[in-house]
Amino acid sequence: MPVPQSIAGASPASPFADPFGGSATLNVAPNAPFVYLASAESGSVRSAGLSEPTWLPELAIFRLEPGVQGVEVIKAGQPRATAWVMALEQRRREGWVVLDPSTAVPAEFLPPGEAAGPYWRQDTAYHLRSGVSGTHYREAWSQRLPARRESAPPRWTFDRHRFNAWLAWMVQEDHVPGPDAMTRDEVLAQLEAWAANQSRIVDPALRARQSSAIGDRLELHRSARVIDPTTPEVEKPTKRTRK
Repeated sequence: MPVPQSIAGASPASPFADPFGGSATLNVAPNAPFVYLASAESGSVRSAGLSEPTWLPELAIFRLEPGVQGVEVIKAGQPRATAWVMALEQRRREGWVVLDPSTAVPAEFLPPGEAAGPYWRQDTAYHLRSGVSGTHYREAWSQRLPARRESAPPRWTFDRHRFNAWLAWMVQEDHVPGPDAMTRDEVLAQLEAWAANQSRIVDPALRARQSSAIGDRLELHRSARVIDPTTPEVEKPTKRTRK
């Protein structure tokens, strides 16, 4: 159903509204809720928002979409959580840690103006183009940017500084695993191979710039902080040497 147009002479109505409910909403397609997944088998070095470069896990977003990736389509009357119980159990068997979506994020790790609560947020959505209404789920650090008009699709920015600080705290508190030694070695080996391949660049000036940039990145990874949740002290990984 098309969005009703304002009548000439009448006070202009906002086009950014659900014609069925009359409430102002985000002009974005509804989506499924999600949970974060973490694994010791993935990680990278982050600096933004941290006192020093630190190894942190890469979180995966697992959408609880019925009929997708093992999430079941439930029958009427069944508890909603029934749909994803088996799907999440399968992820755990594969080595993933499911971050409890009900756990509150400390206020110090949330963007200014974001209310205290879990790592996911929900907004009422009405997609003007398709006419589909529902709920849009986003990460708490995903913040809407100003728009020229209410009906414009939202633009977002992500508060990487506070997200990294929260993730480092989660690792320190042993709520999620940090990248293990094997994962760190694999990342370093990839960087070392990438550095070695720079010798193939014909242009000497470009080769020097690329080699310098990759060398700096490799050194950053070799000396980055490794969080040990069992003690406030931090572990420094042993530097690798090229063989």
